Amino acid sequence: RARPPAAMTSTAFAPSLALRARARPPRASRASSSPIRAFWSGFGGGEKDADAKGKPSSSTRKAPSGRAPGKAKPEDDVNMPTEEDLARKADIPIMLNNTPHPREVRRWFYDDCVTSVTRAVTGEEPMTRVKAKVEFPELNVNGDVYRVGTLLELVRELAMTLAKDGKRVRVCVQGSMGEGVFQGLPLSLSGVARILDMMDWGDADEFISRGAIDGDVPQPEDEFFILIAPQNIVGFAVLPRIIAMEEAAGDRPMIMINPKLDDIQSAGNVMSIRGRGERREYVSTWREVYHFRLLYRKPYFFPIYGAMRYTHDGKWELYKKFGKMESEEYVLKRAYDTGSEGMPGAGEVTKVILAKGERNG
Repeated sequence: RARPPAAMTSTAFAPSLALRARARPPRASRASSSPIRAFWSGFGGGEKDADAKGKPSSSTRKAPSGRAPGKAKPEDDVNMPTEEDLARKADIPIMLNNTPHPREVRRWFYDDCVTSVTRAVTGEEPMTRVKAKVEFPELNVNGDVYRVGTLLELVRELAMTLAKDGKRVRVCVQGSMGEGVFQGLPLSLSGVARILDMMDWGDADEFISRGAIDGDVPQPEDEFFILIAPQNIVGFAVLPRIIAMEEAAGDRPMIMINPKLDDIQSAGNVMSIRGRGERREYVSTWREVYHFRLLYRKPYFFPIYGAMRYTHDGKWELYKKFGKMESEEYVLKRAYDTGSEGMPGAGEVTKVILAKGERNG
């Protein structure tokens, strides 16, 4: 039988392979003529200052900016808490991931928020359009331990405090929005109106009334208005109702508790790009007089890294949490004197919280 053609083929092509190998220049000669090596040689480094890939060697490579060891930058010491800040710092409750919260934990947040809001709307220069954000675990609508009863307890404490001097307070929650089959409420407000009708207001019952959020709700005898968590839904915005109610209320104080007034995109051309700047500008006219929220590494709600707190006529206080369980402690790390204009940016907060350091404050 005949031999397979493969052997003949390998023999036939052997001379051509040898010629091609002979024509190819040596690897060393090609490397020495590399333009990258020539470039580094022009700076006096020669071939020994460049590695096989044409990059500078570790002996001549510059250290990356911001990573070289050294003393702290001067701006790192800005906004450090003063003696006065440390004297008035908050004693934040610990073990806030344990839910439901004990009664004394809720009481701490009620008192902290109510004191700040009351001071803002009944002080020497009362403010008329204010908002408060209280976001510990039981009041965080994005978590699975949200408790509407905690929100209503906070509202009752605030309403009863404002009504102590015989002032009339109207507690308002938005009604159903939308049309036809698209009519509905935010899930976090479902059933709130019915619960308000059954609540016990104690000795202040005759001074507290309930209502919706709309232009025909304010009455001449009303002196304060509390709006419970107003928020937009898909296809319908609550802002027009708030604006109408504000015009009817005039210069009487209105207080929003945990509002969520960001745009929600929908197919009905509602809350689209057109008019977004005006809507944001209107929301910013409501001054924040209280703010408390825990700091996490999103999208998780554990562990707690710290807290951000602001009270009326105070500073934005940034706390970092140390320890675990019963040994937890919130230490005041920074105090930002930016007032109600806004909290420090996310980059600043992240830098302080993730920085390594000992407890102080």
